[in-house]
Parts: sequence; C-alpha cells; structure tokens
Amino acid sequence: MQTLEWRRRIDHWRSVMVKLLTVPVAEVAFTGFVSTDSLTPPEALKRRFKPMPAGTPWGGKWAYGWFKATITLPRSVAGERVVLQANVGGESAILIDGAHQGATDHWHKAVTLTNRAKGGERFSVLIESYAGHGPLVVGGGPVPHGELTVPEPGPTQVSVGTSRIAIWEEELYQLSMDTETLVQLRDAMADRESLRVAEIDDALKRLTLVVDLELPRAAMMKTVRAGRALLKPLLDRRNGSTAPRMSCFGHSHIDVAWLWPLQETERKCSRTFASQLALMREYPEYKFLQSQAHLYWMVKTRYPQLYQRVKAAAKKGQWVVDGAMWVEPDTNVTGGESLIRQFIHGKRFFREEFGVDSRLMWLPDVFGYSGSLPQIMKGCGIDHFSTQKIAWTYNGGDPFPHNLFWWTGIDGTRVLSYLHNDYNSESTPTAIMARWNERVQKDATHKGRLVPFGWGDGGGGPTRDHLEYLRRERDLEGLPRCVIETPAEFFAAADTAGIPTWVGELYYQAHRGTYTSQAKT
Repeated sequence: MQTLEWRRRIDHWRSVMVKLLTVPVAEVAFTGFVSTDSLTPPEALKRRFKPMPAGTPWGGKWAYGWFKATITLPRSVAGERVVLQANVGGESAILIDGAHQGATDHWHKAVTLTNRAKGGERFSVLIESYAGHGPLVVGGGPVPHGELTVPEPGPTQVSVGTSRIAIWEEELYQLSMDTETLVQLRDAMADRESLRVAEIDDALKRLTLVVDLELPRAAMMKTVRAGRALLKPLLDRRNGSTAPRMSCFGHSHIDVAWLWPLQETERKCSRTFASQLALMREYPEYKFLQSQAHLYWMVKTRYPQLYQRVKAAAKKGQWVVDGAMWVEPDTNVTGGESLIRQFIHGKRFFREEFGVDSRLMWLPDVFGYSGSLPQIMKGCGIDHFSTQKIAWTYNGGDPFPHNLFWWTGIDGTRVLSYLHNDYNSESTPTAIMARWNERVQKDATHKGRLVPFGWGDGGGGPTRDHLEYLRRERDLEGLPRCVIETPAEFFAAADTAGIPTWVGELYYQAHRGTYTSQAKT
C-alpha cells in the first residue's frame, strides 16, 4: 500500500530526477540581428550580426531574430550525449551546420548535437526565432468600449535567455521514464486493491532507498542502474488476451491560418518537420502523419533541402503522407465543387510528389461535416474518414454515440469512419487509459482505438517522451496495448461486423454561431 508519506517521498525523487537530466558544460554566446524581412538562412548569413548577450530585449511586432554561434565541444565530454539548450527568446528553428535539426518551443527544449561525443567537434549554429505579434487571444468577450480585442505589443516582446551546451544523462532519463510509467500506471488502474498495484508500490518505495540522488555523479549513476534493474520486472509484465489495442501514430496539427501570419506557418512547418525527422533517426519504429498538401508545398518552396529529407523519410515508411486534401477545409460554408477540388489537388500533389494514393479524409479540427461528404469522398477515391471534433460537447448537448461506424451520406453512399478523441494526445499511461475509457462505443465490437499523439494546433509534434512511453506500453500489464501504426493499417484491421450507421450531417454543437458572429469578416 502506498501511504501519503511514501507518495510524497516518491514524488520528490521524480521531480529531482528531472532536474538532474542535464549537466551544464558551457554557456553559448550568440550574435544576432532583428528584422521583419522574410529571409532564407543564406540571406540571413549575409546580414550584420552583433553581440546579443543574455538579457538583451528584442523583437517588435512581426519581428524575427537571427542568431549564430560556433560551438566547440571540450575534451571533457568525450563519450557523452551532448545537447544544445538554446534560449534566444522566441519559438525557434535550429540549424546545425546548415541543416534544420530541430526546434525550441514550449515542449521541445533541447537539440542533440551528438549521441556520443569525441571531444573537439565543432558545430555552426544558426537560429531563426519569432518574437510574436502581441498576446495570443482566443475567444473571450464582450470587449468593453475603448479596449482592443488584441492589445498592441510594445517595442520589444522577448529577451535573449541563457543558452548552453550540456551533457544529457541518458541513463537517468531512462530511469525517470520507467518511474513515470509505473507511477501513472498504478494511478490509472481502476482496481487499486490489485496485486499489480501492490507490487508497483513496493518497487517504487524501494527505488527511493536504492537510488541516491545526492551522491557525486559517478556514484549516483551506479545507483541509477540499480534502480532500473529493480523496476525492470514490473515493466516486463504482460497483458492477458483481452487487452484493447491502441493504434498510435505521431501527429502535429498545424493550422494554416489561425493566430499567426502565413509567414509564421512556414516557420512552424520547418520547426515541426525538423524535430520529427530527428526523432525518426533515433526511433526507427516511429511513424508520423502529416496532412495538408499546402504545408508540404510551403516547405518544398521555402526549404527544399528539408523537403528532400521528408521525401526520404516517406520512402522509408516513417513519414506518413495522408489526409487527401489540399488543406483541412471548412465543409459547411463551402460548396461541393470546392470540396472536390480539395481532393483533386491534394491527391494529385501526394501522388506526384510522393507516389502515394491517399485514401483517408483526415479532418480533425473543423466545425462540422456536411451530409454530402460521403458521396464526395467516394467519388474522389476516399475509403476512410476520421475526426475528433464532434466529440467536443463542452457547451452541453447530445454526445455523438459512435466511435467506429459507417457514415452514410444524403445519397446513401457510406464510408467507414472513426471518431477519436484528441488529436494532440499525450502517450503517458494516464492519457492512454483516458483515451480508452472515454470511448462512447463500449460494446465488444470496439476492440481498440485510433490515437494520434503529439503537440499541435501551432505545430511542434511529439517529443522523445511520447516515444519512450510507447516503447514501455507495447504490452504492459494493466494498460491497453500500444502499437505504432498508420490510420490505413487501423482501418484495414477494423472488424466492421455489426458496427452502427450514422446517416446525414455530422453536426458540431459546441461552436454554434461561429460563422454568423464573423459576418463582418
């Protein structure tokens, strides 16, 4: 049994482990400049850079900062995994030796320079960072007379922070992920009186007696390895034959136009795409779905080298090109011809650029779905449809009653469809259990779920944490089995015998008035 006192002790170990994941090696001093011009990296490098030390304020409305530095790894880091923790103020694309290698944002805090340093390596770093365009205001109101809906920003919006290179404590990170997995698993299990929970609790207590986080580094790491050995038997326990199957794939929803200008959408694509390519190098099992041909066209036009790397990853099967449409469009105000053209141009682009015949309509974040869509989909060669938006009923109303169902249009055409619940899902045991428990279709025909995971709306995508959790959750006793596979694989394996049918429009109740309130627009 886990008493409150023991739980607090375990939580202290959890928080301190995270604090110790990096060992600072040296600070990185950047030079830079600020501009509202839309520059490519070669164009930026021709500009005049000046010192911009930590604490330097920068960035008026719409401004981008460009920063550069040369890093030489000291001999003392030989054999270590070394990361760059860049903090120049805004959401940033990071280029290492001329290539996009990752990003820093709210969820991505470090870019790996090398998994095993030799010492003496040199890296040329170039960073493009967006200062912003004022506060991001979503919804709200009414706005009192004389007040601005979106206040104007001041002359500067961000400041240069402290950037450094650091040793990444990989073994400690793995122990932290082991611990988090087991803590969240026992918290998510319905039967708190089970032997499984009791064994996890005993192991977590012993972990705090074995792992000494106050020792010098070398001695501490010996206890870390002992801690991993202690938890391994708990992570090796397997499910029985009736465990649900969760079909998981990486995803990053990128709104083409929402709270930022189109120029920033291009940058969000570069940051997101580079971060996901870096994950694919480290996790060969990883599959990442990116929809919207328009975003690919943006990257092809502005970042041709990055685009070629995306094409190579797609050829390997890790980058999943799907979604069928040019953008993820509204389906209520627009007409049938416009929707057909979305499919024509989107499918043509995917076929010509990637050799892919996209047969999935992936539309997670629009405000309802016209009853004519099944007919249009079938006519355009689409076999499957998936969204999650209809599940949102936070303003009240009748919840949609199905997850896996035949969607029948107004002419009688039907398309196999799936309603997932979160297109920005985490992959923690807490999240995986929530995705299973929140299904509305709780009969035995519904044996598993579609789970897109990763940070989105403004891009970003999954992090290492998402994939480390999933490695531990492949078949972990007490949790649904998690398999990384594409939506196409999920639909191909779906048992459609006896599944329900929905006829007509998929009406979205939560955003009533969205169109009429914007009549002036």
